[in-house]
Amino acid sequence: MSGWQALARECAAWEAGGRRIELWWRDDDAVADTPSLRRLLAIARVPLSLAVIPATLEPSLPALLQGHSSVSVLQHGFDHTNRAPAGVKKSEFPPTRPWAEVAGDLAKGRDRLATAFGAQFVPALTPPWNRIDAGHGARLGELGYRGLTTYLGRKAGQTGDLIQVNTHVDVIDWHGSRGFLGLAATLDLLVQHLAAKRLGTADPGEPTGLLTHHLVHDTETWEFLGALLDWCAKKPTINWRRAADLFPESGRE
Repeated sequence: MSGWQALARECAAWEAGGRRIELWWRDDDAVADTPSLRRLLAIARVPLSLAVIPATLEPSLPALLQGHSSVSVLQHGFDHTNRAPAGVKKSEFPPTRPWAEVAGDLAKGRDRLATAFGAQFVPALTPPWNRIDAGHGARLGELGYRGLTTYLGRKAGQTGDLIQVNTHVDVIDWHGSRGFLGLAATLDLLVQHLAAKRLGTADPGEPTGLLTHHLVHDTETWEFLGALLDWCAKKPTINWRRAADLFPESGRE
């Protein structure tokens, strides 16, 4: 069975149960108006959540996004710099970093994005490398954040007023070619998470998240994204969610 056939069968199982499939799309590392970003925006016929690095933000990006009302802006750390000790997995916000320093950088970045993007900015944090110390993460609400998004299925949907909605389908082969993960492997990630939600082994309330990085997409990645969007457009039971709805002001989904 091909990956597309497996996806069609999974969608049919959802339809048979009278349930809609909810997806969302996060793309990381945006800082400026680039040809790759313009290409992404051209194919994004569904809501797109763009994780922007505040420290290196260029004026060209807010200017470009003004004409794209379906694009939301999330905060991608502050400067995307690794501050983990040697030999430890990369993180901008490791447990060894003092909270006062973390909070200062986050607040500075939050204010910069809010000023630059206005209503397009949704105060949800996307930590670089999808990592943040649990102690730091638990205090994000103190800084006015409504949400947190990392990678792989969430363990809890909400802590206090903070909602967590993760991504689950990373299209890049970071541990190998650093190009497209491959059609079969990528569709398998998508089908696996959908099936786990349907069967109750993953949080059924968490939308399945597509994760991309426009600056490193190769030809195969672009071709896959176009094919996936075309395929999903033919399925009326598939609903792509906006970041503003996933991380609402009320703090409730």
